[in-house]
Amino acid sequence: MSQSLAADLSAFKNRLKAQPVLQKRVIVDSAANSSNNSEDEGRKRKKVKTSTVFSQPADTGIGSHMLTQLHHAVEYVKDQDRPVTVKDLQSYLNGAGGPELLVHLQHIERIIYDPVKRTYEYRPLHNIRTAEGLLAFLRRQQTFRGLSVKELQDGWPSCGEAIDKLEAAGDILVLRTRKEGTPRLVWANMGGEMGGVEEEFKSMWNRLPIPSAAELPGKLEEVGLKPTSVDPATVKKAGNMHEKKQKKPRKGKITNTHIPGVLKDFGRV
Repeated sequence: MSQSLAADLSAFKNRLKAQPVLQKRVIVDSAANSSNNSEDEGRKRKKVKTSTVFSQPADTGIGSHMLTQLHHAVEYVKDQDRPVTVKDLQSYLNGAGGPELLVHLQHIERIIYDPVKRTYEYRPLHNIRTAEGLLAFLRRQQTFRGLSVKELQDGWPSCGEAIDKLEAAGDILVLRTRKEGTPRLVWANMGGEMGGVEEEFKSMWNRLPIPSAAELPGKLEEVGLKPTSVDPATVKKAGNMHEKKQKKPRKGKITNTHIPGVLKDFGRV
């Protein structure tokens, strides 16, 4: 009986192994799957960075190219010592800018536009362009205020040569920089020849007695000066210097003596 039971158990196990295995059903949420896929795709995408260029000029309504041409036009008119025609200006700019540039040029403060002749002329800070005009302008000044050479070069860039000639002739006074020697301020010379001293002052100077080297320290000490060869701490000032006497303390003054019966005398208490 035991053998038949073992055979039945073995046959049952064999039948179980032979049975087909059923797979577990899995339910997938399509909405969640699509959201996860979109997040993954968003992470994979590279972010597009927007860069702002701050070196460019602000939008003024003219444009960077127009501003450049306008600057060249002003400098060209400034360098000329005469009114500039529209034809000359357009020839210099090779036709750049067109009529729009001419309209903007008329609104420049230092540019004078003649609508009849259609010319442009630069108006400098000082309308001086010759050595004679500079000398006359300086002599008309009521105050002794120097004229800035930088302001003079605004309408007369080549004024350096005229300044050198007027200075050599003694007609103007020039203040120059110490390192380069560039003129900074100019004045009209209202005095005499530069570098000369009148004979009267020379004779007065020569009449002044100069003490010898041995007498010089004593002379300095007499007037209260400090010679370099003597310790300054040992030099006494000239003149009779008396020590101030110390003042004695003043005694207290008794007041209100006219009402002795009203006030109480605390000294007798």
